Amino acid sequence: MSEVRKAPGGLIQAILSGLGRRRSPAPDPGPAHWPEAPRAGPGYETEDVDVRKTGLVMAGLALSALVAVGLMLWLMHAFAAGQRRELPALTPQQTAALKPPPPNLQADPYRDIARERADERAASTATPSRRRAAPASRSTAPWSW
Repeated sequence: MSEVRKAPGGLIQAILSGLGRRRSPAPDPGPAHWPEAPRAGPGYETEDVDVRKTGLVMAGLALSALVAVGLMLWLMHAFAAGQRRELPALTPQQTAALKPPPPNLQADPYRDIARERADERAASTATPSRRRAAPASRSTAPWSW
């Protein structure tokens, strides 16, 4: 038995034709399909929403939001005040006024630099007897312990 295979395009055509058959025709937009006969008038809503009632609802929402924020701020303040009351009293050392020390400034920095350089020059050109001797505990051999 040999099977005859159809091209894959045949499957797509079959699906499309099946979908095409399922579509129902569009209903007739005539007055027979309306639940009641159309009224004589402009064809849109002629009465607007009551502005006064809408404004009152919006004002009520804004007022309730302000009350909630105010209540939250009051509760935060009350909670912080309660915590401050529970803290121990400050000691005299903690309440004493702090006076920082005066700044440690040099009166004549250039004279100080010149003095430091002269001392360094004197130390580097000094005779061996004037140089400081190395400490006796220091060994010159790197491997001795």
